[in-house]
Amino acid sequence: MLNPSIYSRSNLYLNQNLVQLQGASASIFVHYWGAKPQHKGNRPHTHSFFEICYVVEGEGHYYHNGITYPLRPGTLYCSKPESRHSIQSDEGMLLLFFALEPIASESSEAFMQDFSQLSAYPHLFIPNAEGTAPVLIWQALLIQASETGDRYKETIEQLAYTLVISCISLFLQHCRSGDTASSSLDMELQGTLKKVKAYIQDHLSHKMALSDVAQSLHLSERQLSRLISDELGQTFPSIVKTERIKRAAYLLGYTDIPLKQIAEDTGFESIHYFTQVFTREMGTPPSHFRKNCLNSETVDAWIHKYLAQVATRYQKNRLVPTSGE
Repeated sequence: MLNPSIYSRSNLYLNQNLVQLQGASASIFVHYWGAKPQHKGNRPHTHSFFEICYVVEGEGHYYHNGITYPLRPGTLYCSKPESRHSIQSDEGMLLLFFALEPIASESSEAFMQDFSQLSAYPHLFIPNAEGTAPVLIWQALLIQASETGDRYKETIEQLAYTLVISCISLFLQHCRSGDTASSSLDMELQGTLKKVKAYIQDHLSHKMALSDVAQSLHLSERQLSRLISDELGQTFPSIVKTERIKRAAYLLGYTDIPLKQIAEDTGFESIHYFTQVFTREMGTPPSHFRKNCLNSETVDAWIHKYLAQVATRYQKNRLVPTSGE
């Protein structure tokens, strides 16, 4: 933890001088920089930009689109545009944060694609980020901004730009580690299929019908069902089940949320049914899965294995002609 005065001095300098960051591949507008001690929370809200936060000390909870995440020292997370979220802490947390959005007209296509991918992932949440590049760069930025100010303005701007790029890179790396096994499927999720997957991920805690998704995309149920079947070789219920299990595995491995709450958050009717489906799909009961997940590599390995099985299962099914063909 840095000296408290560093946070107040750096806040003042950064908000006055670093509104737009310019680099080789991107231009980034920063809405605000913040370092707030004893932050006890806020009301549920949304905004049009990305907000990246890091917990320095204290504990609390982060509520994001119906899911509850524990906040502890070392937690790095990102609230996406238009996502409904809030935080709460009984004792207060020391929270670092900044809000940003890319300036598309001044950024490379590759950089904009990275932002698009971030928006597609449901969980931008890393529980053990201490010692990572973004955190170390963030600390260096705050120290430089509080101590040197205008004398090293160019260096501070470079540090800030590097911080943004390193955060994006770390989130993408973390998210992709859970999707590697299903990359062949993800490559096909273009256009309408991306919207289908996003809708499912945003509504996992509720009952879902094909008609709901079709209506949101202005398609008929027949059109959407055929599109999913032709492009992914899966049915709508099978995609929903895959996403429910994937999110449940994430919550079991990375949080201490009770099993009953995870069952509710992932749309299962009861903890008994959740346990039954999870055990069948993952090969181990939820409670055993949680005990076996000692680190992020273990969680990712389990999710990789499950997604690989799903991909293989439905690839095989696509090779088997249905009656009438």
